[in-house]
Parts: sequence; C-alpha cells; structure tokens
Amino acid sequence: MRQILLTLIIVIGSHSGFSQNISELESLKIASKIDDWNKAWEIKDAELACKWYSENADFTNAFGFNRIGKSEIQKYLTEVFGLDFVMVGNTEQTSIKFKKISNNAILVITTVERRGQKSSDNKDLGIRRTSHYRLFEKTNDWFITAHLISDARSIKTEKH
Repeated sequence: MRQILLTLIIVIGSHSGFSQNISELESLKIASKIDDWNKAWEIKDAELACKWYSENADFTNAFGFNRIGKSEIQKYLTEVFGLDFVMVGNTEQTSIKFKKISNNAILVITTVERRGQKSSDNKDLGIRRTSHYRLFEKTNDWFITAHLISDARSIKTEKH
C-alpha cells in the first residue's frame, strides 16, 4: 500500500492541476476530519483520532511503525497517547493541500509543527516538523484508507 501511495504522490505531483477540481464543500468535509485528528492529539483521544479511518486503513507513522485496520490503529494510538514524553508539547498544522485523484479519491497533504516534545530519554526535541499524506476515499462518506507520516528530523537530534 505504501508503494502505491508513493507512486500516486509522484504522479499527482506532476499534475498539480488536479487539486483545482475539488469542491469547497468536499474540501471542508475532509478538512473537518483532519481537524478531528488534530483535536484528538490535544485531548489524547485515540477513538476520535481513528474516527475517520476505514476498517482496512493502512497507517505508517514517522518511525515506520505500520498498522492495518481501524481497530489496530486505535490500539496503537492508545499506547502512544499514554507516553508522556510523546504527548508533551503543542501541535500546530501549518499547511493543507488537496490533490484530486478521482471523484472518489483525494490525497491530502498536511504539514505540522510540534513544539515541546521530548525524546524517550526526556531530552527536548526542539521544533519537530512532520508531513501527513492521507488518502481519502469516498463510499457513503470520506474515509482515510492510507496515512503515511514523514518526519523532517533535525540532524542535531540523535533520536526521538
């Protein structure tokens, strides 16, 4: 699934005009689902974070941990939300881009800055920047079928 997602990113990236064909209503619906994820991180609510994943969603975080399926993703995020060194800090979404793949598939790329997060040995990570690539597919509603997080890690930081 990751290979397919990366291929789509490359193909769609070379056809940026696709993003012009997404209605404002559809983009607002999808943006509100991403807002649920962002709020879930603030309040440490794994159920809310996973609300819009499909039952067979493919999730890979910035460290390469992969989970398949909404329930497995929720179990994993429940563990993550219980790690004080991960959850300390504040997150701000800094951009959002929509790339239409088809009438029923949209790739959404968001960038996030996190300040105050610690490493596992309680050292400050400084400003952490991540990109989220979410593939939304529409059946009766928009659901996330793939989510890949990449981390633009400082070379001064040995580990996260």
